[in-house]
Amino acid sequence: MAKCLICNSRKGKRKCIYKNGFICSLCCGESRSFDKCDGCTYYKDTKSIRNYKKVPFFSLSHMSEDFSLQDQANAIESAICKFDDEQNGHLDDNVIKKIIKQLLDRFHFKDEKTAFSNKLEENGFISVDRAIKEDLSSKSSDEIVKLLGTIYRSVLRHNEHRRAYIDFIHEHVGSRIGKGARLIKGLP
Repeated sequence: MAKCLICNSRKGKRKCIYKNGFICSLCCGESRSFDKCDGCTYYKDTKSIRNYKKVPFFSLSHMSEDFSLQDQANAIESAICKFDDEQNGHLDDNVIKKIIKQLLDRFHFKDEKTAFSNKLEENGFISVDRAIKEDLSSKSSDEIVKLLGTIYRSVLRHNEHRRAYIDFIHEHVGSRIGKGARLIKGLP
């Protein structure tokens, strides 16, 4: 059996599509990237194994005691409500969950590029990201991650029906009408 084409010290047992020959498992694991390894059976895209439930978050008790954190979360959630209003109330919680995951991909997992399934998700991402930039510009990336992690958990908790989370935030947070300003429907 031939030696690894990368380290030239161990036996090359894995067929490498990039090197067009055999490499050892250690070099395979250490040198993988999407650019070189897309399509290889040994390559697993890191997005497919991300555990969003392990993203840092603020506890419910912490959120309920800290009005400043509530206001910060409201900035994000009011942007979600505004986006839902722009879609004539046709969004469901699964779309919101995908948008929050994409925001976590950017802020927590540090993805430079974001891939969207469709234009709706892209527009939602842009809308919420804009609100974060405008209303939370003084916050660190870590604080934004914890807010997004908290909101992600809230979406999961409200998984009773397809719009449970969206209906909840419409009722309690309202739609963003400008920087730091919200409108809650039904209030006099």
